[in-house]
Amino acid sequence: MRTTAHITHTRTSSRPAGLPTAIAAGLVALAASTAAADNWTINMTVDNLFDAYKGTASTTVGSAVGSGNNWAASYNFNLTGMAASDYFYVATASDFGGAQGFLGDFTNTTQNLKFNTGSPAWEVLPVGKYLQQIDSSWPSTWPYLTMPTQTQVDQALNWAANNSNVWLTPDTFANWDNRVTGNITTWGHNSGISPKADWIWHNSLGSGNPFYGYNHDEFLIFRVKGVPAPATAGLFGLAALAAARRRR
Repeated sequence: MRTTAHITHTRTSSRPAGLPTAIAAGLVALAASTAAADNWTINMTVDNLFDAYKGTASTTVGSAVGSGNNWAASYNFNLTGMAASDYFYVATASDFGGAQGFLGDFTNTTQNLKFNTGSPAWEVLPVGKYLQQIDSSWPSTWPYLTMPTQTQVDQALNWAANNSNVWLTPDTFANWDNRVTGNITTWGHNSGISPKADWIWHNSLGSGNPFYGYNHDEFLIFRVKGVPAPATAGLFGLAALAAARRRR
């Protein structure tokens, strides 16, 4: 879904001197949209299991957005009311063997902002690395094929909000993406998800293919902000406005 920006070419005293009207309008619109609640469309899958949530920096809010247990499917969700400071969370489990990964494309339809897994906007919390620190009653190794409850996800998020440097950049691997032709992954091409999306996971070893093998500090929680990259989004928005201005 795309939204259309209607640019009114009028002068206003609030526009910085020398700044083209279309670009100034874009800055105003961007500032206004980051304060409002946005709508998203989501196409995603996870091998093996997932629960998706909307939340703040330290907790989920409300019931789950959705869940899934079939990596071959494309799960489609509509998410409303995402503020710039909100997060979209994906909690996952592992089978500790075979393949595991997270793939998806996401569109903030309010701002016409698209981002995929593989974008640097994504972060991952390797909860399995900190199980005993989060809750001493938890097992030292999270059991395979076992999803955390929403309460356990919230415990992990609250702990992470009070500890620095625990959110990491997810791992990718060369050519493990969703391309149509030349796809070398275990999963092949998922037609319900953008071919530009990359499979992502966490690699507890820091090297090699993260999508195979043993415990990679699962369970994992992935997250991305309501407005994933405000500076980048601004540049994309201004570029689009400038291009529209040139065409007109």
